[in-house]
Amino acid sequence: MTANGGQWAAAGSGGLPVSAFAPTGWAYAPSAPQPGIVPLRPLDSGDIMRGVLTTLPRYARPLYLPLLSFALGFTVLLSGCAFAAWALITPLPASGARMTTHHLLEVAGVIAVAALPLLVLATVVYAANAALGTTVLGHYAVLGRRPLSARQAWAESRRHLWRVLGTQLLISLTTVAILLASTLPAILLGTILHSTTAAAFSLLLLIPGLLGALYAGGRLLLAVPVTVLENKRPAAAMRRAWTLSHGAWWRGVGVACLARMIGYAATQLITTVAGTIATQLAPLGALDGTRSGQSFPLSAADLVLPATVVVLAVVTAATLRAPLTPLTLGLLYIDRRIRLENFHITLATAAGGTAHYAGDKAPCSSAPGRTGAPG
Repeated sequence: MTANGGQWAAAGSGGLPVSAFAPTGWAYAPSAPQPGIVPLRPLDSGDIMRGVLTTLPRYARPLYLPLLSFALGFTVLLSGCAFAAWALITPLPASGARMTTHHLLEVAGVIAVAALPLLVLATVVYAANAALGTTVLGHYAVLGRRPLSARQAWAESRRHLWRVLGTQLLISLTTVAILLASTLPAILLGTILHSTTAAAFSLLLLIPGLLGALYAGGRLLLAVPVTVLENKRPAAAMRRAWTLSHGAWWRGVGVACLARMIGYAATQLITTVAGTIATQLAPLGALDGTRSGQSFPLSAADLVLPATVVVLAVVTAATLRAPLTPLTLGLLYIDRRIRLENFHITLATAAGGTAHYAGDKAPCSSAPGRTGAPG
């Protein structure tokens, strides 16, 4: 049995299991310390998912109470937009009638009234959820620190909100820019030559653009955890995330997709049950516009109760699954730093109360260089 700088071979002379993390003089590695939700060692996908599912009930109040406040506001705005859009759609001509320019403008107004406020609010809520989930995970769940109130969690995560929002917008602009760069030459060529064939060729160029955007999105998955846990600005966080994810694109994307599949499965179950209940509550024939074979006009009163059930189910399902992605990405970030920078040593020290993440005012007991070291 030989050792090289404290790292051991795959098996000892007596057949005892050994580990790359075993200290010199040990025939096998002792179990990694686990002050919080995950052991302080390189994490596999099972460790990550168990950590996420353990964090949700353990820190349910700080994770969900702020989100429920956002969800309440989102529900009110969604209901208002839905009824405003219904009021604007009602005067439109029936199916098969000719649409005038005035009607088209009304349709555009319906889309603006219904979509734009929801898009803005959804973006802000997503950023707040990412900042909140990453803060709870990195500062408390991994280190085993409890208890944590919802007010305290929101106060700590709120200072990262604008940077997280900027990081998400910058990532979105990056992916859109890649798509435009792949299709813009063909579109310009078709416009200059007045050729629809050249312009249609841009659809083929969209394929490498989509692949490039997917690759860039996978390399930038850790940008939000870097923004929160290392207190970096959006551009610096993206550069840091690109470095951390080198050689781990497939693993990062796969684990993130697994978390989203779990969330969508739970959402589908909730919305299916709510849809069944809404169908029973709706007036007979209200969903297809007929009653006993005779057409009749729909009124808003007929749809208030079933629409309320569906909206509440959708918002509840979205709120329940909201922390899954930031918690998963946060654990992926911690795993990459453990593998690349021996971050488990810093985490073990921080769990003892002598180190802090970047952005805290206390000094760090272990700082492997300036890149991403907690400070």
